[in-house]
Amino acid sequence: MKLRRKHYGMALIMLLFVIALAATAFIFSTLEPSAIRQERDKKTAEVLLQAKSALIGWSVSHPQYPGILPFPDRSADGNYDGSSDCVSSATLTYGHLIGKLPFNNQTAPCVGPALGLATDLRDAEGESLWYAVSRNLIRTTVAGGPVINPSITDAPTYPWLVVRDKNGQVISNRVAAVIIAPGLSVDAQDRSGGLAGAPAYLDAAIISAITYSNADYTVPNEDFISGEDMRNVPPTHPTYQQPYLFNDRLIYITIDELMLALEKRVVREVAGSMRNYYSVSSVVPGNRYYPYAAELGEVNHLCDEGRLEGGLPITNAASSCTHPNPGLTLPSWFTDSGWQDYFYYVVSNDCSYAVPGCAIGGITVGAQSNVHALLISAGAAIGVQARPSGNVADYLDSAGNTDGDGVFDAVGTPLSNIYNDQSLIVAP
Repeated sequence: MKLRRKHYGMALIMLLFVIALAATAFIFSTLEPSAIRQERDKKTAEVLLQAKSALIGWSVSHPQYPGILPFPDRSADGNYDGSSDCVSSATLTYGHLIGKLPFNNQTAPCVGPALGLATDLRDAEGESLWYAVSRNLIRTTVAGGPVINPSITDAPTYPWLVVRDKNGQVISNRVAAVIIAPGLSVDAQDRSGGLAGAPAYLDAAIISAITYSNADYTVPNEDFISGEDMRNVPPTHPTYQQPYLFNDRLIYITIDELMLALEKRVVREVAGSMRNYYSVSSVVPGNRYYPYAAELGEVNHLCDEGRLEGGLPITNAASSCTHPNPGLTLPSWFTDSGWQDYFYYVVSNDCSYAVPGCAIGGITVGAQSNVHALLISAGAAIGVQARPSGNVADYLDSAGNTDGDGVFDAVGTPLSNIYNDQSLIVAP
């Protein structure tokens, strides 16, 4: 009798175990289309945001050529090793500008530090991210490369990349780079062997009889599509041609986003140079001064004796200023890209060579008074602004910044399509 009860007990335990397994399987089967899928989509979205931030950071902080972007990692060299696979200008084709997002280092003839993004970012399916970059922002050799300053936003050498939405409508035609999470392979995509090209990873969608593919790059303004996930498209959907096989997830960087971040870096660079200039101008604190400004629109940016507002003064022996070191010494990338043409500089009279020491400071910036020196990055020309010019209104955008009363808009004043002045207080 006891043995029979023992058998019954074991059978009951086994039955409960089977029921539990079935319940677990049922729970996971119901969760997969919703909660689990959402969690995986969330992870991919987070990774794409990380990649975008890392790419902007890499570009903006580049020590030699701020604003450039790396070549992708391609399999043409026999592997996907995380390295940015560069080519010379003589062999460059648009096919060289799409590949996996580089994270390791750079190959010759890339210039600058041999560093990538440092992190091998992957989507929720474990696939490496893909990347396409505008030809305007790549550098092939030490001798030649793009001039990257605010003018490139509206007057690029080549048209910018284009990103379209799930209906084929243009979201942005000012795209500097596109980052794509490929997801699982679809249809006949074969990624075996580790050397497959873009068509094995990136998808195409036919919308209203027009094919949009993320896998090709043949023209400078190539378009990429942020399509609808195939899991959300029923076979009877009226817009998408069947079979609809698309699961790419996409994020992009506009040139405006990149330039906004780059301007902040450049303004900080100039401010640092200004502060260093002041600190070494005299061993006696009460005798220290900032340089005079250059005449606005003067192409050589020569320091102009007694001028307290105007262009950024650059070191030049032809300067008329009598004080030592009549201009700033800035990195070669700064002057090579003509950044000096995009700054307005103001120095308080009591911080000048004639009246040194900055006893009070006579500039007002927003609610902050007694400012010693101010820099304003003028950004790209807006509307009828024409540069070079001796007219401050061709550089700065508001009455508060252009009326010459020593009072300027607050740092952080919101930017708009009619206002792109970015200010930074040099001191105090």
